[in-house]
Amino acid sequence: MRQPTFLLLRNLTCLALPLAVAGCMLGPDYVRPEVAKGALEQPALVRAADAGVVAATPSGQWWRALNDPLLDQLVDQALRDSPNLRAAQAKVLASRALQRQRRAEQLPSVGAVAGYAAISPPDSMVDQVRQIGEGAARVAENNGRPQEAAQLRDEMSRIDLDTDMYIVGVDASWELDLFGRKRRAAQEAAAKADADIAALADAQVQLAAEVAQVYLGYRGTRERTRLAERNLQAAAESLELTRQRRARGADSDLHVERARAQYEQQQAQLPGLRAQATEAKDQLALMTGREPGALDALLAEDRPLPALPPEVSVDDAAAVIRRRPDIRKAEGELAASSAQIGQALSAYFPQVNLLGTIGMGASSLSDLNSDSAASIVMPFLRWSVFDFGVNKARVAQARAGNEARLAAYEGTVLAALQDANSALARFGSAREQLQSAGSAEASAGRAAALMTQRRQAGAASQIDLLDVQRQQLSAQDGLAQAQLQLLVRYVALQKALGLGWEEAPPIRRLVDGQG
Repeated sequence: MRQPTFLLLRNLTCLALPLAVAGCMLGPDYVRPEVAKGALEQPALVRAADAGVVAATPSGQWWRALNDPLLDQLVDQALRDSPNLRAAQAKVLASRALQRQRRAEQLPSVGAVAGYAAISPPDSMVDQVRQIGEGAARVAENNGRPQEAAQLRDEMSRIDLDTDMYIVGVDASWELDLFGRKRRAAQEAAAKADADIAALADAQVQLAAEVAQVYLGYRGTRERTRLAERNLQAAAESLELTRQRRARGADSDLHVERARAQYEQQQAQLPGLRAQATEAKDQLALMTGREPGALDALLAEDRPLPALPPEVSVDDAAAVIRRRPDIRKAEGELAASSAQIGQALSAYFPQVNLLGTIGMGASSLSDLNSDSAASIVMPFLRWSVFDFGVNKARVAQARAGNEARLAAYEGTVLAALQDANSALARFGSAREQLQSAGSAEASAGRAAALMTQRRQAGAASQIDLLDVQRQQLSAQDGLAQAQLQLLVRYVALQKALGLGWEEAPPIRRLVDGQG
């Protein structure tokens, strides 16, 4: 069968190749639109000057700059085991398979057929054949040929119409892509695959930032819980001293109630802080593909908040646009919609298919040879001449969809630039707030030291000292919140720059089935 198959494909190729080469592609070729040209010409993002950052290419694995091994472990585990990432990865594999399918559809389709038939005619047909033979024998007798008549009757008595039939064949079909319908379909599939790959990268960016923010929030909450417990202890001591002074007549019931109210207020903060810490641990477990409580032992040890890196690198707007996955996703969707226009336009023109078949049939396998072969090569044209405006409506839909995707792409680019600049502004503001909170904490510390000296000299009461110490603890809580806020703004800045996907570890438990 190899030689007939080769001949069939050769004949189809000889007929189709000149037509395919002469074919065109309808519709517009995709060209990346220019958006935010003014921002792209600037050497840096417009809000970078006031944020205290340096102009340099940032690291893809930005979380490692915080020098917290546990944070590194959690982010890496999330990027490997997150169910959401595995779902996005599965979508990428599906779109890649569709891309391969669309490429394969541009090539000839070849099939093979083989069959065997055992044919047994009905008895009535056998009787009719014998009657015809008997009639021929009588004619021979009437014409004076008795030997021929006897021979005919002998053959008819032994006749057997049962037979075997063996059939083998090869068929091929090839749609000539004269107007680019299939090539545009392949372009659409490739663009959608690019969009799905970018969507996976965007999910990695979002996940890395979310893990870091939740982890930092957990560390900040634990620090605030420690400070709240110290503040509660100071409030309890103040309440006890006030009660003692009331017993001696040195204070009134009003002072006791005020001290009790401060104690209750401090005590009321602790359940909320502890619940926030528990919720953060369960969120981290979910994002790393674990069940609630699975990370409790890992996160049990108290650790200080990580320190901000001495330098924070930020590059220009052009680099941000090239790197951000949401922009690349929007561009892939725009390119796919552009290819859809060409597919819609091709419906105005005929589809030409070449069909070919080579087959052999014989009553025995040994008779299957070139003498029993037959072949057919046939061009087939299909053209929807009158569709009452269906194709026109489809073209209009495709053009409108492309306009919508263009607007979405432009909006995504502008929103990304706004996001990056806003993140820079918030980061710079958080730095200023940290400086103010540090000054307030230092001032409260000095006031507490001075009040301690006055108390030791007998110039101040224990109540005054406890009040100043509570103010110091409150200032320390404000400093802890400012430190956490700065780190959270740092993470948001890395997310806005589109970092976290370029050097991400491979996703587990999913392989590309390209076989």
